[in-house]
Amino acid sequence: MKIDVHAHFYPKSYAEQVKPFFEKDDSPAGRDVQRILAWVGGEPKMWSEEQRLEDMSRLGIDTQVLSVSVPNVYLPDRSAAVELCQSANDHLIDLAKRHPDKFRVFASLPLHYPEEAARELDRVAGLPEVVGVVLGARVAGRMLDDAAFLPIYGELERRGVPIFLHPMGALGDECMMDFGLSNMAGYLFETTTSVLRLVFAGVFERHPNLTLIFPHLGGVAPYMLGRAQWSYERFPANSEHITSPPLEYFKRFYYDTVSRNVPALKMALEMFGIGHILFGTDYPFREDVVPQIQDITDLKLAEEDAEGVFSRNAAKLLGLT
Repeated sequence: MKIDVHAHFYPKSYAEQVKPFFEKDDSPAGRDVQRILAWVGGEPKMWSEEQRLEDMSRLGIDTQVLSVSVPNVYLPDRSAAVELCQSANDHLIDLAKRHPDKFRVFASLPLHYPEEAARELDRVAGLPEVVGVVLGARVAGRMLDDAAFLPIYGELERRGVPIFLHPMGALGDECMMDFGLSNMAGYLFETTTSVLRLVFAGVFERHPNLTLIFPHLGGVAPYMLGRAQWSYERFPANSEHITSPPLEYFKRFYYDTVSRNVPALKMALEMFGIGHILFGTDYPFREDVVPQIQDITDLKLAEEDAEGVFSRNAAKLLGLT
């Protein structure tokens, strides 16, 4: 069995709802969003229920946990953001209701309007189709350790609702527009920076039971945790809000397998443990699902461990049967 925790799906009208807010934005970030919206609006794999079910069957994916990706629901207009959020969540929830063995949902929240985010969390968190929330690594230009967002983390912990983190763009996007560097590297830098800020700001110190799924095999974090440790030891600001070394917080997190690099997968397994690695594909933005599955097979894990990565870890974490 295979449970894909990193899969995206959009309502067909989503791109048209979002387009007016970005169509005149000529910044690198705005152009990146325009590129993605054109892809979303023109590619049936993004919004076709029939094609998604067909693709899952062809690829051997039993269940997908669906989420909205870039630009998520972080529109600058409050009412438009709330409307987009509710319509996107309702669409995915309805899809999961009609196909309960195939789909679950990471719901979106308009986090840049914290009161609205709390209301939406209250509206959807108790639904059986919703198994977590998706948060952007930046929300309307603000980092996730912004003081206004902190109460939401306590509520997510109280409810036992996992966070699936996802990049919203590239840090330093002015130099990331060529060669597809945003997708290749910039997104990974953004998520890594976001999680490091959350750790050093003490969010996971204050909320030890808050669950985070870190995408793309942890971005670049596994390769720089030695530097994080040195910073923790050397600079008072990096130990002011936490009582354990940074690695101890990263060991609490879960990591999806979107990588296409077998040595990196081995490193993540060694650093974080077999029980914290979850199968993910980033479909349909990534179409190389078969090679991704082969990479996990090439690890030559014991049957029980392979089953854990492909399905059992996610089932346990997200309460799936």
